[in-house]
Amino acid sequence: MPDCYIALGGNQGNVRETFDRALQRLDAHPDIVVGKLSQWIETTPVGSQTEAIFLNGAAQLSVELSPEALLTELQTIETELGRVREVRWGARTLDLDLLLFNQLILENNKLTIPHPACWYRRFVLDPLVEIAADVIHPVKQTTIGKLQQRLLQRPFVFSLAGLPQDEALALIQELQTRFPAVEFSRWESNEQHADPSLVAWFGEENTTTAFESLPLLPRLDASEMRRNTEQIVWLLQSALDFR
Repeated sequence: MPDCYIALGGNQGNVRETFDRALQRLDAHPDIVVGKLSQWIETTPVGSQTEAIFLNGAAQLSVELSPEALLTELQTIETELGRVREVRWGARTLDLDLLLFNQLILENNKLTIPHPACWYRRFVLDPLVEIAADVIHPVKQTTIGKLQQRLLQRPFVFSLAGLPQDEALALIQELQTRFPAVEFSRWESNEQHADPSLVAWFGEENTTTAFESLPLLPRLDASEMRRNTEQIVWLLQSALDFR
């Protein structure tokens, strides 16, 4: 049976009870066995849509389902336990996100595996590392434990790639006021930071830097965030963890 890892999250109602009910529901499925569980940890909400503290955790599942069928089951349980999909980054009773499905790499109009943000979000990695520290992330080709440790290094270095110089410098100036402890740089003009924590690629049409030319471990395609500074702020919040 394939080993899968899911993330659990929620900040509305009795979240611990909701987690228990979700896991019982999964374990009752004839093609799912719930294995290792992390501790439940409190995390500061990311974004501006809710101020209520979240509870987050991770679980290992052994399944005899396709990734798509497992996703359907997770979404069905979310709905049964009160999840309403209205606002991104908003309050919710339950999130069940499929993070890893063995070493499968998959992208279609319904599902991306591994979960595209699981490798840099602390509220995902901190519980996941408790039960999957030695599991290899199939895209980043390093362990979950090492991915988490990279984000703990200080100073946290955030480099911007794929932007014109003026736009990059203006964005850095704005972000610096929000994150004074973070070291910001423009990838095209820096002195080649040996190992930035994250390199966000914004995909400007005339850039001389291709996404594929960036180092594998820290590179992040942030092209959809180019005109939305708040989304970049939320990205950094999720990577830094403000507990």
